[in-house]
Amino acid sequence: MHRTVIAPSPDSPASQAVGFDLDGTLAIDQGWQGGRIGLPQPGAIDALRTVARQRAVFVFTARPERWLPEIADWVTWYSGLEAFVDPSEGRAYWTTRGPVLVTSTKLGAACYVDDRAVHHAGDWTVTLALVGRAIGLDRVTVPA
Repeated sequence: MHRTVIAPSPDSPASQAVGFDLDGTLAIDQGWQGGRIGLPQPGAIDALRTVARQRAVFVFTARPERWLPEIADWVTWYSGLEAFVDPSEGRAYWTTRGPVLVTSTKLGAACYVDDRAVHHAGDWTVTLALVGRAIGLDRVTVPA
C-alpha cells in the first residue's frame, strides 16, 4: 500500500492543519435539527487532542452558522481545548496550533477526518465503485 506523508511546510498553508467533521465523526450523529449534538464517539476526543499536539486543528460542519457557538462550547467542554467560531469571511486555511477553529467551511488541510468521505487514490474506477456502494447503486463504471 502506497502512503503519502504530508509534512507541514511553510510554503503550503494547507499542510499545517487537519480538519475533523463533527456529526458522525467526533460526535455520535443524532440528527442536528434543533441544535442537538451527540456525545463524543468513543476515542474521538483522545484522537482530536493527539492531533492537536502536532498540527493546527479545525472542526467543520454542514450545520448552519447559528449553531457554531454551541459546537465550539461542545469541543471545549469535552476536549479541554480552547475552541472558537471562525470570525473571518473568506478564510481558506487554519495554521495556528492550540486553539481549535470551528467553521462551516471545509478549509485547506493535510487531511480530513469525515464519516462520509470516499478516498480517491488516483484510480477513478475504484473511486466510482466506492461512491456507487455509498449511494446504493449496484454497479457504476467510469464512461470510456
